[in-house]
Amino acid sequence: MRTHDELEEPGEEMSTVEAHELRKRLRTPPASMLETGVIGGARQAMFAAGHLDRPSGPARRMYSLTYLALVRFDQALTGKRQCLDAAIISWRTCLEVWEAAGEAERSAFAEIHSVACSLAGALGTRYNLNREFLVHPDPPVRPDEVRADLEEAFRAIERGAARLPSHRDGSDPQLQVCRQQLQAVKAYLVSLKYADMPAGPGSGSEMRAVVTELDLVPYAPPGDATGARSTWLGTRIFLAQALSGPGARISDLRRAEEVLLGFLEAPDLTEESLIAAAQLSLATTRMLLADSTGDERYRPLAQDAFEQSYLTGARSNLRTAWDAATQQAGWAHRDGHRLVAARAYAAAFRVLPVLTHTQITRADKESALAMAADVLPMCARELANSSATEDRIEAVLALEGARGVLLAEGLGLRAGPATDRATSRLSSTVEGDARTAQAIEYLTRELDGLRRQELAHPAGTEWKGAARMAACQRQLALVHARSRDESDEAASPDWQEIVTLAGDAPLVYLTVSRDGGAALVVTGEECRRTGPVPVDLPALTVDVAGKLLDRLHEAEVLQDRQKSPKYGRTRGQLTRDVVNDLWAQVMQPIANVLADCERAVLLPGGLLGVLPLHAAGTCASQRVDKWRFLLETTALSYAPHAAALRSAARSQQAITRLAFVHPAPPPAHGASQPPLNVAAELSGIRSARPTGVTMTEIEPEEVSRARLLDALRTTDVLHFTGHGDVNSSNPLDSGLHLGDDARLKVRDLLAAHEVRAMFAVLSACGTAVTGDALPDEVVGLPAALIQAGLCGIVATQWMCFDDFTAPLMTEFYRCWLGGAHPSVALARAQATVLRQGLLVNPFAWATFAYTGA
Repeated sequence: MRTHDELEEPGEEMSTVEAHELRKRLRTPPASMLETGVIGGARQAMFAAGHLDRPSGPARRMYSLTYLALVRFDQALTGKRQCLDAAIISWRTCLEVWEAAGEAERSAFAEIHSVACSLAGALGTRYNLNREFLVHPDPPVRPDEVRADLEEAFRAIERGAARLPSHRDGSDPQLQVCRQQLQAVKAYLVSLKYADMPAGPGSGSEMRAVVTELDLVPYAPPGDATGARSTWLGTRIFLAQALSGPGARISDLRRAEEVLLGFLEAPDLTEESLIAAAQLSLATTRMLLADSTGDERYRPLAQDAFEQSYLTGARSNLRTAWDAATQQAGWAHRDGHRLVAARAYAAAFRVLPVLTHTQITRADKESALAMAADVLPMCARELANSSATEDRIEAVLALEGARGVLLAEGLGLRAGPATDRATSRLSSTVEGDARTAQAIEYLTRELDGLRRQELAHPAGTEWKGAARMAACQRQLALVHARSRDESDEAASPDWQEIVTLAGDAPLVYLTVSRDGGAALVVTGEECRRTGPVPVDLPALTVDVAGKLLDRLHEAEVLQDRQKSPKYGRTRGQLTRDVVNDLWAQVMQPIANVLADCERAVLLPGGLLGVLPLHAAGTCASQRVDKWRFLLETTALSYAPHAAALRSAARSQQAITRLAFVHPAPPPAHGASQPPLNVAAELSGIRSARPTGVTMTEIEPEEVSRARLLDALRTTDVLHFTGHGDVNSSNPLDSGLHLGDDARLKVRDLLAAHEVRAMFAVLSACGTAVTGDALPDEVVGLPAALIQAGLCGIVATQWMCFDDFTAPLMTEFYRCWLGGAHPSVALARAQATVLRQGLLVNPFAWATFAYTGA
């Protein structure tokens, strides 16, 4: 650590005995610590060659910056985009120091050509990543900034080539190696320059010149110590990319395939990140050959190369694994193989949670997040309708992982619980390590069994375990990748844990795409081997869900008995229409699977997350006694993803303290929102409160942001009756009005520490509404409160009326504090007030929903 601290800010020579002892140990590491590869060589040069023991000055600073840049770039290969930026800055600074140094210091630094190559290559890598953002309607990066990286990279190569004659004797063989390295990186940059362009007069001649230059790089045998061997290996991938560039001929593509196969067969090739990149290039080349020649034999070979690139990338470079899966999916989807495409997309989404841990800025994540939000519904529905158990499990894991990332990024946090009151961070890490070890053991055992089955299977006949073996291999690679992830947050649950979480109540994953919807029901232990129960919802499309939501929005702006100019229906009629449609198109086939179980947890995605699925039923009859609602047999609650249930369930304890908060209504909302009947609601809760539960009332004049945050730290249940609002474009600014102009925002809740409260009842308008801008669509007050550490939240999906709310809350608290699960208590309360004729209109009672464990 001291060595790296000094490298970060090289200064005067450290004179303490401890520092010198540290250097001595680093110069002579034990044999078990010796490393191979670029970073190992750089570390040996840095410490064993004594570069740190040079006198303080430009030469030592340049060596230090070069070493730091290599370490950062190596970290960037695992997907850490911020490390790529740091590497570029270090190499730039090194060149600046070299330019300002005198001739003696320049001569003492023998790596200036390597710095130029490395900077150009890193800039090209960043350009290649950033240009993906330019396809967005509103890209997070400016096009001129993206192009500037490529232009700077070409300038770095030109300056590096100009420096060589003055830096080394022209007769030195090492000079040829330096020139070859510069040629190789230039070839890479040229391939990037024309990657998205159609073949034209300029592109063909420049790519042909690149191929000619790379062909001149001589073969170097294994064991070469001059750098020629690593240079020759590096040029092979660049040569293949140049050969398979825009306008490539069939002969060029075949030669590119031959070059890549030769590269992969090299006996001294051990860098898995390079192997993964070569396998991906091989897959692309074979798909181009299949298209160009019409020879279908290339397609299975390409699919195999994509799979191998994914598996190797999961161990070494998560970005390559993501690219391999998404490119495979793109080819398959183009060719009409929707199920194959869905499987590949699902594999990509399995990488997403770990990949986004290693990227800090939103711009770095935007491309993957946008794809997850756009393609995930199609992928999940296709897999849900598959007859293969492995596909349905993959659908659940894809939904779980991607939604966890969307939620975490919408909240500006890493996936996993922000606060764990029951255990310390250390114990959470230990628990995560134990889960990882258990998953590795289980998957290894299953994979060994499948391999034995494959060996015993008669030759020439189809073996049905191939899909499961491929899924096991992918999952095992990702578990290993996750175990190396530096995040100390809880990882997304695997299939075995999801089944365990469904033991308390079935989990119902719902998704909606342009072509229809689907549900996957995890009912518990019986699903561990058979997979989730699929429910096809062909009538539920994105357009249908949008129209249902539009009717609810129309109902919100109407007055009692006023008819909508758009639909010609009153508020109550519009709500009943929505409730009926949700039953017929969504919940009825799901209810058949649930078979009247007491409660279930819904995990809806997209627009489904803002529809009152819990209120589905039939209420088209004029007679109320003919109405039937699902909540009368099965209480439905919501969760953003199963990981939220995991963290919330382990935090529950006995309820002994309840705080009732009722701020004065803000002037801007007092006239437009329904009037508050605080006295009736407070009286009802008091009458339902059992002995042993202490209740504290916070008067309007005492309500403040600090007072409310303090209540979250000192009470078990926070009941808020007032007004709230939702900022759909920026959900972190949604919140609760505290009187005057004060508000408690979602971002305040996430920043809260030492939260004691387990439950919150938000008897305010629209407190369960989520944002409508990706990737924030799953973000709202309930999700934020669960992320902050609460177990469950009762909130509203649109406006609420306190004249109706008071009897509902009274019955809810009577059931809940009497021992019922909060979701069951809410469903019973809604059924009771409905049957007693107090809240016949679903618009009045269906607004309340429970989110949490």
